[in-house]
Amino acid sequence: MKKPTKTSLRNKLDKECSRIVRARGACQFCGKADYSHLQCCHIISRSHLGLRFRLDNLLCLCDGCHFKAHKDPLDFADRVKELLGEGLYTEIRLASRSITKWTVPELQELLDAMRRIE
Repeated sequence: MKKPTKTSLRNKLDKECSRIVRARGACQFCGKADYSHLQCCHIISRSHLGLRFRLDNLLCLCDGCHFKAHKDPLDFADRVKELLGEGLYTEIRLASRSITKWTVPELQELLDAMRRIE
């Protein structure tokens, strides 16, 4: 069997995160519950690898609210603070300042754990 790469594991983890977040069932901003329009939205960009797969950094948004979030990031930040509370929002922001380098075994372990989440 071919050994998994970091890239393939990251891609699988992205899909698992999306599955878990979209299973919340409704947009966390407007309440729209049409599953075909629900998307996984990162509060802090997924380029911050330490937060990329952290579930409290992910929101379930409909396509319309997700589009607005990218169009007006200051309003998005305000709405996220209101939704999560100032404390959790600040914790996530501070965590974004750390540099994370995942190893293949760490990514595989995280993927296995995510797959067990209903």
